Amino acid sequence: MLKIEESQQQSYSKVTAAIIATFAAVWIFGMIPILIRWSENEISPNATMFNRCWMAAVIFSVWQELSLVRQRWLGKESIIKQSLDNKQILLLSATAAFFCTSQFFWALSLTQTSVANSALIHSLTPFFTALGGYLLFNQRFDYKFLIGLAITTIGTIVLGLNDLEVASIKLQGDLLAFVSAIFWGAYLLAIEKLRTQLTVTTILSWVCRIVTLLFILILFTAHDHQWFPDSGHGWLSVIALALTLIFAHGLLTYSLKYLSSSLIAMINLLDPVVSSFLAWIIFAEALNWLNLVAFTIMMLGIYLGLTSGKGIEDQANEFKESSLL
Repeated sequence: MLKIEESQQQSYSKVTAAIIATFAAVWIFGMIPILIRWSENEISPNATMFNRCWMAAVIFSVWQELSLVRQRWLGKESIIKQSLDNKQILLLSATAAFFCTSQFFWALSLTQTSVANSALIHSLTPFFTALGGYLLFNQRFDYKFLIGLAITTIGTIVLGLNDLEVASIKLQGDLLAFVSAIFWGAYLLAIEKLRTQLTVTTILSWVCRIVTLLFILILFTAHDHQWFPDSGHGWLSVIALALTLIFAHGLLTYSLKYLSSSLIAMINLLDPVVSSFLAWIIFAEALNWLNLVAFTIMMLGIYLGLTSGKGIEDQANEFKESSLL
């Protein structure tokens, strides 16, 4: 009985840490649209993503090597470099392709539609992950979770309507954002699957390397002649974007071992709230009562999603198994 209680406490601690990590990742994700806009003042969206990914890949590789050296120094067995089978390599490649496609279309959409429009369209991502989880992984969600998802989406729409540029909507830019949202959902589902087998560092180091190669092909195909920024301001922007990839995606990937991709996607709907808050701090943009109403609605939906328990399937299963012993 004592062992069961200890196991449950450890599981609850891991879930709590994953929830905190997800909310921390949301704050980092909120900075990304601003950094992308700054970077795209000098280089193209493709070049921005290329620089972001190759820098992150280098940092991950250095981190892995330093970790191996530290383990050897302490006389510990290596646990960082994992041997991969063909199925894992294939899934990692697909994950990288999903991420690359999502980032490509998202960065492109930001040049053809407003940040508000793009964020509003990305609010559909949780529905894509829920549908994909149901069809591919046989995930089941109760009414409480689905109601929470609907309420959170309504809050996102309310927030987006405040800044929606109806008169200047460009259909092409909005369609690009829609495609980006679909592939972002696929990326989250793939990471969720990989986290049952691989570590955070292994997954992201592989993904960043493959995505870097994909963006090199894209840059060659697009005949983009300027691959790197010209000014120190431009370099600071892409370095900051690389750091957001490392920390935000690291936290997100860690959380996907304990939380479902649908719950993660739901919490990530807070991105526009964070972006609005940062715009208020950096650009002195006004926050009105509609922002507060939207935030309240979204937090209610996320609360329902968290308390439903259906976004924490691994832990629920552990408790069931423990109670049978």
